[in-house]
Formats: sequence, C-alpha cells, structure tokens
Amino acid sequence: MMKIRVVVVVVMLTGAIPAITHAQAGLPAKLPPIQITGAGQLYPIAVSGLKDLGGDSRHTVSRVFDATLTRDLKLSSFFRLIDPKAYIEDAQTSGYDIGQFNFGDWRSIDAEFLVKGAVRREPGKVTVEALLFDVGEQRRMMGKRFTGQPSEVSEMARRFADAILEAITGKRGPFDTKLAFVSTSGGRFKEVYTSWLDGGMLYRVTDNPTINLFPSFDKAVQHLLYLSYKTSSPELYLVDLGQGVETRIAPPLGMAVGGTLTPDGRIVGAFARGGRTNLYLLDQTGSQLSTLTDNGAINVSPSVCSDGRRLAFASDRSGNPQIYVATLGGGEARRLTYQGDYNTAPAFSPDCKKIAYESRSAGVINILVINLDGSGARQLTNEGSNEWPTWSPDGRYIAFSSNREGDSRIYLMLAADGRVIAPLTEGGGNASNPFWSFWLGG
Repeated sequence: MMKIRVVVVVVMLTGAIPAITHAQAGLPAKLPPIQITGAGQLYPIAVSGLKDLGGDSRHTVSRVFDATLTRDLKLSSFFRLIDPKAYIEDAQTSGYDIGQFNFGDWRSIDAEFLVKGAVRREPGKVTVEALLFDVGEQRRMMGKRFTGQPSEVSEMARRFADAILEAITGKRGPFDTKLAFVSTSGGRFKEVYTSWLDGGMLYRVTDNPTINLFPSFDKAVQHLLYLSYKTSSPELYLVDLGQGVETRIAPPLGMAVGGTLTPDGRIVGAFARGGRTNLYLLDQTGSQLSTLTDNGAINVSPSVCSDGRRLAFASDRSGNPQIYVATLGGGEARRLTYQGDYNTAPAFSPDCKKIAYESRSAGVINILVINLDGSGARQLTNEGSNEWPTWSPDGRYIAFSSNREGDSRIYLMLAADGRVIAPLTEGGGNASNPFWSFWLGG
C-alpha cells in the first residue's frame, strides 16, 4: 500500500456551518448561466435582501447570500424569482419578521412566498437569520439561524434553499451536496473536479498529464475514489478528504477497470485478468474482503444502493451488456434489463427502488429508469448521446452527461419525466462521469 500526500480540494463539514476555504466572502467564481428549459409549475417567490444589523453596511454578505439562494431556487425548477426591481419596500428600512413589514406590499407584486432576513457581521464571524413566509396566509413558514465565518455565507444560502424546498414541498432540497465529474476544461487531459451543485467552489482534484475517470464519494463524503492511468497501468486511488492522503488501491486481482465506494467507505472494484473482468469487495487498504462475481464474463460499472446491501452492475454474461442486480453478501445475480443492445452505467435511486442506466439502441445512447423488479422501464432522454446517470440524494433529479449542444456537458433533469432543467457545467471542455454526493450536512 502506497500513501501519497495530496492537496485536498473537497470541503469537509463540521459544526453548524462547515469550514470552507474561500479566499474571501465575495461572490463565487464565474458560474455558467442558468437557463431553465424544463420547468413545470413555478411558484412566484421574492428574495429580499438581508437587513444589516451591524457590520454589513456595504451589503457584501447579503449579496452573496441572495445570489446563491436565488441561483439555487431557479435551479430547483419549482420557483419563479420575482425581479427585485418590482419590490416596493427597502430591506434596510423595513423589518424582517411578522409585524415588522406589510404583506400587502408583496401580495401586490404577486409573490406567493417571501424570503426575508437579517445579518450581523463581526470580526471573523457572521450570523444570518433567514425566514420564509407564505404571503397569502401572512404567516411565517420556517426560519433558520446560521453562524460561521464570512467565507461560509454561500453554504448558509444552500442549506436554506434546501430548507425552503422542504417547507414548501415536504422534501429536502439537493443543494448542500457535491458533484464530482471528469473534465478536459483545464487542457487536453481528463481530470477529476468537484463543485457544489450550483457550480460554486469548482476544484480540480487531480493534476496529472493522463486520464482520470469514474469518481465516486462515500455517503459521509469523507472519501473519493477514482481510476487513473498516471502509472504504467490503470489503478484505483482513494483520497481521504479530511487527512489529504491518497492511497493507491492495487490488490493482486488484475488490471483495474473501474470501481465505486459503498456508503460506508468500502470499495467495489472491477479487475480484469485472463480475458475476464470480475467485481471484488475491498477495504480501504485494498485488501480483498469477498468476491462478488466469479465467471468468464465482463462485469463492470458497479453501483451500491444507499442501504449498503444491494449491488447493480453491467455484465455481458448473456451476450450483450445488460444490467444485473445482486447483494453484497453474495448469491446469484438477477438480470434486470432486456431492452437495448448495450446497457451499462447503472445507478440506484436513493430509496433503492429504481435504477437509472444508459442504454444503446440502434446506435443511440439514452438514459432510462427501471424499477428494481424489472418493470416500468422509461426512457428519459431523446436528444444527443446521453451517458452516466447519477441521482440527487432527494431522488428528484438525475445528473448525466450529454453532447446535445456539442461538447459533452453535465446536465440536470427531473427524474419523474426527464425534463432537462439546465446544464451544470460550461462548454469548452468535455465533462463526463458525474457522481452526486449525499448531503454534506448529514
């Protein structure tokens, strides 16, 4: 086992608001513009500025909080953001809680929901109180108080966006999460990147002149696994995101061709030897715990359900590659898909009841979703070549890569009907292999 000290570029979370290594409490780096293309019913919502209770007279904190929150609410596809130019009241001269402002001012501009709040900034410390109101019923729906460093304001907004979705829809939003993916945006080589779902805090995990593929997180977002060709042969690497240590995973099982992390941080690796590729369960040092497949076929693209008990993978044991499901404890695998001549890249839904996968039929690759019992297969995409689906932890959304606009980019769509909401990465560099983390705040 070889350990290498690396620069950690994925944020670890501690406390009410985690430590985030922003250079300053300014706006995040340039993000791709959101152009919502798949929205259904949109709830009109107004996001008022944060009232300065001291220390934020230039409204720096308020601008960062409002910009991040607004972007995330747009990205959710549930809301229509009312233009601040239509606002009647001034956040700095009115109040921010019940009895301190006039609901009629917001009803007159057709707002159904309203976000107000306040901020107090002290040296090295920011306290934000954010509140959500139902304008028609003139009531406060919920409120959150966040305390942290000025550099943590964007994440405060992401967590509040999640809370807004939960208050209005009954299900927590997906914004306090990370997206890992592969991109050539930094040059001609494929490198692993991570970012917030809304594009903020883009970081380059790998930096080597070769090919890096298939990133995945464990459930706690403590580790990142990926495949790299940075030595003479492809191998798996496990990054401890808290300690900044990378471990090369090189068991004597053959050539690594891919892998994924289980929710508890173990490794399911695919290794090729003697014309066959099989799946093995490994610990974090690379020691073999069990053999998951043992046949002469090619078994690849493992995905482990959030319960840590079930495994999905692609295998050509019946001829063309198809999706199979099994248990991590052993036993016979069950074939799941029968349509399409090349099915691979399965991904469990968070509730383990569905599997999304890529399917090639007549030379065209699309994303499909199927129930775990094999029923109800539905095609979600119909434009361009679409690959590598990954679910949001709330189960509402699927991210995937597609070349529908030229370069391969990561897109966000609604899992219920496949309506594409927006691209999550900019053009100009091929992006692929997305993997969606669990919530960082637990």
